[in-house]
Amino acid sequence: MIRASDLSKVYRLYAQPHHRFLDMLGLLRDRPGAFTTHTALDQVNLEIRRGERVALIGRNGAGKSTFLKLATQVTRPTSGRIEVNGRAHALLEIGTGFHPDLTGRQNVVSHLAHLGLRRIEIERRLAEIVAFAELEEYIDQPLKTYSTGMGVRLMFATSTSLSPEVLVLDEVLGVGDAYFAHKSYERIREMCSSEGTTVLLVSHNVYAASRICERMVWLEAGTVVLDGPAGTVIEAYEDSIRQQEERRLRVRNEQRLAEITRDVPRGRLRIEFHARNNEPPPGPVAFASVRLMRQQDRVAELPLLEERFETMSDSHLEREGSNWGPVMEWQGRLGRAMQPFGSPFHKVAGVLSAEGELTAATLGEFDVEVEYGSDAPCDLVARVFRGNEEILLGALPPSSGGWARHRFSLDVPAPEAGPRVRGSELNRSGAFGTGAVRIEDVRLCNASGQELSWVEHGDAVQLVATYRVVDPSLDEAAQVLVAIHRDGVHDVCRFFARSVPLSARTRRRGMLRLDVPRLPLVEGSYTLTLMIARARYYDEDQPVFYSLNPNVLACLPRVLEFKVDRARPWERGTITAFEARCELHDVAGSESLTAQRPASETRQG
Repeated sequence: MIRASDLSKVYRLYAQPHHRFLDMLGLLRDRPGAFTTHTALDQVNLEIRRGERVALIGRNGAGKSTFLKLATQVTRPTSGRIEVNGRAHALLEIGTGFHPDLTGRQNVVSHLAHLGLRRIEIERRLAEIVAFAELEEYIDQPLKTYSTGMGVRLMFATSTSLSPEVLVLDEVLGVGDAYFAHKSYERIREMCSSEGTTVLLVSHNVYAASRICERMVWLEAGTVVLDGPAGTVIEAYEDSIRQQEERRLRVRNEQRLAEITRDVPRGRLRIEFHARNNEPPPGPVAFASVRLMRQQDRVAELPLLEERFETMSDSHLEREGSNWGPVMEWQGRLGRAMQPFGSPFHKVAGVLSAEGELTAATLGEFDVEVEYGSDAPCDLVARVFRGNEEILLGALPPSSGGWARHRFSLDVPAPEAGPRVRGSELNRSGAFGTGAVRIEDVRLCNASGQELSWVEHGDAVQLVATYRVVDPSLDEAAQVLVAIHRDGVHDVCRFFARSVPLSARTRRRGMLRLDVPRLPLVEGSYTLTLMIARARYYDEDQPVFYSLNPNVLACLPRVLEFKVDRARPWERGTITAFEARCELHDVAGSESLTAQRPASETRQG
């Protein structure tokens, strides 16, 4: 239905209002200083088939609404092509096509007449629209007297009354109450299943969008970051919130250092060693030295054996957002440990400060030399930052149980660095938390302990997870949450346990077993998320998102898949179903039926 080929859209941002007018007349041309350009979409290639429900997600300015405007021919592409094979109907902004001074009825009639419907057809559809929007009492009042939610209900009902071949919605379902949102979701599903309508939806609420759309396209800075099933994209998008917080901390530290050293001509490189996919390393990693080298000359070095954290204008270590541990002795040498726990950001970082400027022209003359070691193989990646420029150096080779030395060139990124997405890797492992507790295995079992991949409604099941306490200081009455997602997306059921004693002193390794006497889920496909958090985590509102919350000890989203089979008639059409015990009692002060009958007619039953 929709095919975008190398689609790009570039906007001009004018320095003065009259420059826009001159450009409309073709008189501005390329006058210096009159405008700058903003690339809203950059070489986008995308195909959407008939009947698909596709959500475009991403931050503000990612290019989502621009794509919708191109798809509905509100604007034209700068380069590339977009083809729409069908009649599209768009609700791009609240209020589009509706006049505030007209009544709700007049707006609907005017809107449908504009689309070419005859009077008889308009009258028939008008009744359906009013009934769906539930605005019978207000339909003859001016639209400007409606609340925002009432206006959205009327506009959505009108837009979906024609069953277009392509329905385009931009952030309109986020306004209104939950009851009408549910009705809207069901209306869209019905249009797609029975009439083959293709839905293209833009939303910042990825969880609400997943209720409608089985496919998501994640846009960032005008390019497609990820295109796939909703559950897969949501996992990567959740981790991107952690990456955004990393960038924010990095920019803040860079600004602080620039303020401190503004009168001192020094060159600075920020260096990070981060765990691939943000998965904690299996054990501590010792760093004996991290040096900036120019051939055989040492230009700068991280003070690994000193307590210089974020307070000096010269070379120093960064504590915030890092997992630096204490100075340790390993294999006969002193070094500073990268701990496998402590922060949601599984990395260590520091600033190398050299005399003189480090320019792009001279950067290739330098190398970064690292001495490191660990008991178990670790998967760490190195990268450096010079201002806003990022250079992905590549992976640290395995240390093989002894000290190793490796040298990275700053001239060209190493081949093993691989492709980059805005300088960062997508985390598709689905592992979050500080790493203080490591979940090693998760299984769904029956009452006898036999592992299951499918169950029946009402079965007794056990969730069994083996764990290891990594942080030797942990002594916590932890909270354990198990969340169930239908089709890998919709959070439909939760099981919760509080005050679970996790202590490195009493049990470093153990097994969690959560017993569910009767599984309430009905027929369908499900995934399971397991989270272990600090005491009172779920008793208080958490202002920090879970993927970067320091109170989350371990979390494995959608770690296990299973199916529920053989639904009985009374279980269908819902998500969870429970059996209840029902008893009959006499009403106080009334006589029972037995007392009203002659003794010869009394029966037992």
